[in-house]
Amino acid sequence: MSDKAEKKNRFEISREVQEEFVNGIAQNMLTLAEKAGEWQRGWASASPPGIPFCAATGREYSGANMVRLMLTSMLSGYNDDRWMTFKQLQEIQSKNPDLQMHIRKGEHGTKILRPEEIFFTVDEDGKWNFLNREDIKRLREAEANGEEIPEVKRKTLFYPFTVFNAAQIEGFPAKEKPDNPMTEIERNDLVERFVASSGVVVEHGDFEPCFNHTDNVVRLPRPNTFHNTEEYYAAKLHEFFHATGHESREDRQKKKEQTLKGYAFEEMRAEMFSMLAGAMLHLPMPESNSAAYINFWNQKFSGGDSRAVFQSASEAAKMLTAVCQYQRDEEPSAKWFPKREEWEALIDNQRQRDIANGIHVQVKDGADTFIPAQKQKREPQAPVKLPEIVADFKSASDNPAVQARMILQSPDFLDKALKMDPRQVMELSSLCSSIGMALSMELEARLSQAPKAVENSIPLNEQKIAAQTRMRV
Repeated sequence: MSDKAEKKNRFEISREVQEEFVNGIAQNMLTLAEKAGEWQRGWASASPPGIPFCAATGREYSGANMVRLMLTSMLSGYNDDRWMTFKQLQEIQSKNPDLQMHIRKGEHGTKILRPEEIFFTVDEDGKWNFLNREDIKRLREAEANGEEIPEVKRKTLFYPFTVFNAAQIEGFPAKEKPDNPMTEIERNDLVERFVASSGVVVEHGDFEPCFNHTDNVVRLPRPNTFHNTEEYYAAKLHEFFHATGHESREDRQKKKEQTLKGYAFEEMRAEMFSMLAGAMLHLPMPESNSAAYINFWNQKFSGGDSRAVFQSASEAAKMLTAVCQYQRDEEPSAKWFPKREEWEALIDNQRQRDIANGIHVQVKDGADTFIPAQKQKREPQAPVKLPEIVADFKSASDNPAVQARMILQSPDFLDKALKMDPRQVMELSSLCSSIGMALSMELEARLSQAPKAVENSIPLNEQKIAAQTRMRV
């Protein structure tokens, strides 16, 4: 096999391993969501691990690899954030001959990905020419001398390698426990200060938890309407993540196509972040039908778009890293995050907004917990009937984002719709079609004005065909 043929084959290998990787992430999330109560109780019994890192090098894993390892730890019950390859374990063993370490019989490692950039040019006939370092150096020298050179393109390929958690290794030195583990009071204070320091404005009132993109404001119900403070802070972090997608921060909404699929991926990113942040901070998953929603998302939207799922995991990991950096009294690496000297003013501004709105927390009898003032038990809500959903859907006709979110957060929406009176079903179908048409027309207009604004976008006619395939009404 020629070198070029081998290189081309690597594209197929990279695509396959990436698909396997993201499918593993989706399946882990689904399993955890289905067994949320079980793993969350087990997680709370021990000090949860932080960001996973390599025991041999001390470097933290990042991006989608971080997400994969944390989900695996949660699913397997690992309370250790140290990972290593079999080769690295052998190297540690050779440096510590007194230790008798080996991977327990029957244990299986976790596959993560190593990225590698490749460079190439494309001939007029479409033939790809792969470049090594010497080729790139030669082309750069030619360009510096004023010569015309072909456009050099690059792609990232992924290669799998296997790591093992320290909990899977017999005889590996135990992890040192922190002298002063974080209390519930400290956890709540961390979330309050972190969200305020980020510059994200939070308002309380008679709202459903949401992020208003137009006003750039997170809106939450009053704290005393939650069952407990854990639910309140879980919801706050979830909506904070949505706020990071604003154009003044990560600018996710602007970069993504304004389709139902785009909204679905944004919700999935928030689910990833909430699940991981909750595990680290002993917070529950927000009140939602997470298992059903994740399964719905996985079936309807994830197939065939492994790169988008991979990117979603990386974006969730980026915000989780920001939380950990802030907790370690470091400035988060996110470019938009305010500098340290601005934090106290931002925290005070949020505190003044809360006081003006009658929102405050207090310590109860010196106990190690925050409770909302005038705490009230929230009565369970009666199931919303489909005609009411349809009415709400109609009332939001001037806001496609709200309508899309209603459908995406109700995985059984279509199943219930099919049981309605046929005339009502047709009316609902017409409403859904109008949303899709409006989004398509708006996207076409934007693309016609700036054809390169959306890179690697799916042609609109292909989007329509895909949407028709998914339609059940």
